Amino acid sequence: MVQKHRKISPAFGQRSSTLWSTLRRRGLLWIAIALVSFGATLSTARLGWAQQPLQAELAFTLTDLGGAEMLDVSSDGKFALVVGGDAVTVVSIASDRLAVEETWSLSSDYFPSGSTAAEVTGVSISPDNTYALIGIKDSDEANLANFQEVQGNVLALSLPDLTVLGQVTVGRGPDSVAIAPNGLFAAVANEDEENEEDLTNPNNRPGSVSIIDLRNGPDNMTQVEVPIPPDNIPFFPNDPQPETVRIASDSSFIVATLQENNAVARIEVPRQLPNPLTADAFTVTNFDLGVRTGSGLIEDDAGTGNCRSSSYNPSLRQSYTSAREPDGIALFPNNQYFVTANEDNLTAVNSQSNEGVTLSEHGARSISVFDARTGALMGDSDNSIEDSVIALQLPQRCSSKGPEPEVVSVAEVGGRVLAFVSLERSDAVSIHDVTNPRSIQLIDTVILNPNVVAADIEAELEPEGIEFISQTNQIVVSNPEGSSMSLINLTVR
Repeated sequence: MVQKHRKISPAFGQRSSTLWSTLRRRGLLWIAIALVSFGATLSTARLGWAQQPLQAELAFTLTDLGGAEMLDVSSDGKFALVVGGDAVTVVSIASDRLAVEETWSLSSDYFPSGSTAAEVTGVSISPDNTYALIGIKDSDEANLANFQEVQGNVLALSLPDLTVLGQVTVGRGPDSVAIAPNGLFAAVANEDEENEEDLTNPNNRPGSVSIIDLRNGPDNMTQVEVPIPPDNIPFFPNDPQPETVRIASDSSFIVATLQENNAVARIEVPRQLPNPLTADAFTVTNFDLGVRTGSGLIEDDAGTGNCRSSSYNPSLRQSYTSAREPDGIALFPNNQYFVTANEDNLTAVNSQSNEGVTLSEHGARSISVFDARTGALMGDSDNSIEDSVIALQLPQRCSSKGPEPEVVSVAEVGGRVLAFVSLERSDAVSIHDVTNPRSIQLIDTVILNPNVVAADIEAELEPEGIEFISQTNQIVVSNPEGSSMSLINLTVR
């Protein structure tokens, strides 16, 4: 969806020195979370890395971008490519500042065939930083109103000058793009949302994953669509909808979230790619992600009633059971596990149930870790994300999906594996230690927008894309609603 743009306060470009940073420096944030979580003192085990010298601080927010839905970062960590709406922007990354270096606007020359309107969705930078692939999705209202979305395109743009090198037609609704670390191929999640109000319709078109052949360069791309089989998909197996794709560090397999289906597809990549590519060369296995029972504030809209961030009452929390239905996914550096950002999505409009139990519309509000080979659940962050949101007086959509964990990035930092998660409805980023997947620990929650703290309003930035930069221990975040990009510095002493 094309995002509306809001003006952001110039104060965002300054280093944070307000309530939450003071709380973190004094260690009071963990006491506040403890009181929310348990009504008692926080155990040493719960503190985990919070007792160690790790600090995350908002350093800078770059405003007035043409669009900021998703982003990717160059392999050297020196620049990012931010996309959204009709805009592609090259942004340089310094220790305490972001700056626009180059821009490109989508023109009708590159709209999908049969479309009069389009938007830029996913983005991925090549391993050698010489070009990027961007997804182009049909947004023609006449097509969408009749469930006749046309096939999308993937464009190759040179870096850093953003010259079009080539394009290829993919499936309907390309929503996420990932180039393999070996540079030989790319994967595209073709969501093909079609009729979201009736996913049980047997006539719905299934989504797919496109594999783009890059062996002949970005100016001579070809592709094949790999279908997602219905096996082991718990919801709407007739209509798989790939949302986000990620590729293993050794390029041996792909994982794709099937958000509306509450599943993840693992796609095995043959050691020797056939020439030309064929769909049957790729083997697909689906993992059912299960449900989670949590406890949270589940009444009223953001800023109203019992969902006022200035006066949250944790005693009003209620139990709920929701499907995980993740949007974002990321792999551990060793490819042993994958982490999901459990947004939940369409329970309310499609009356989903699990083993006879009707699922709530309140979202899973967590991240989870799964075995990447078997799909077995290893661990979940439980209520810790919402606990921190309440303690920091951040907004959330209580009657809907709470903070809405959206996208996740995973990296090894100081010998630990950390997960960085954008919280769309809270204007924040949560940081978790997932080194031991059976004991996920919240380390910190970084506020991106001081305007929303205890303000009884909805999130203004609605962060989505997030990437960790290992060379500099920095985090970059794209904020679609604010049309901005945030820079976080992580200090590990």
